[in-house]
Amino acid sequence: IQNGQFAEGEKIDVFINEAVNVGETATTNYPRPLVYTAGRDGAMSISTSDQPYYPTSGKDVNIYAYYPSGTVTSIDANAAPVEFTVKENQSNDTDYKASDLMYGTPDKNPVGRTKNHVNITFKHLLSKVTVTLKQGAGIKNLTNAKVELLNVLPTTTLTPSKGTIDEATGTQTEITVMDKGTNLSGSAVVVPQTLNQEVEGKRRFIRVTLETGGVLYSQNLKDNDGNLIEDIKMTAGNEYKYEITVNLTSLDIKSSITEWVTGDPVQGEAEME
Repeated sequence: IQNGQFAEGEKIDVFINEAVNVGETATTNYPRPLVYTAGRDGAMSISTSDQPYYPTSGKDVNIYAYYPSGTVTSIDANAAPVEFTVKENQSNDTDYKASDLMYGTPDKNPVGRTKNHVNITFKHLLSKVTVTLKQGAGIKNLTNAKVELLNVLPTTTLTPSKGTIDEATGTQTEITVMDKGTNLSGSAVVVPQTLNQEVEGKRRFIRVTLETGGVLYSQNLKDNDGNLIEDIKMTAGNEYKYEITVNLTSLDIKSSITEWVTGDPVQGEAEME
């Protein structure tokens, strides 16, 4: 969802500042923020009454944008940091999108006067995990399986003026990727952090609960050279893909990191305890 452009109807907050020199007073003050709506082709529209214009001074403008709408109220240098928390249940599109924190700017600020559209490129500030289930030995039906990411810190602190985030914080929780549906592939957004860490002598990262009640945990993840992967250090803008073959007594996992930002593939397996 929203890999190449925003879904139609999504709201994006745009902040515009007149590019004044130190000691100068802006001639034009823009509402904070201007709320745009995404169309089918990636274009963003705004109500006629809120349509912004270039400053009467003739100066350029700086443009910044955030998604989801309502995350940030000011991008001034003295604006207070903002806490952002991903949703615990991202098995529905609404809560997945509400977790996908993005920051956008033009190719270069400030922006000079032009009759052409101003292109704003957004980047994902968090990490994405995609899980795909495949039917294996002894499994007749994966419908309604529940997939969760374990021991996830859900919160980060955002610096609005810079579009940067701090390390993950909060109480460790489970993030639901899929739950009670026919779709066997889903994604969740998490704050960049280290997962698959050892807890009480075991490394648990992905949990699959079958409709019949069977519970399986990811274990023994390995890279292409067969080396055991222990801590998984996730970084901003990366997508981590896990293809899971669900067997009666084990999960065989093939995983890779792809764009958002390209990374090296890894392989692994998981077993029922």
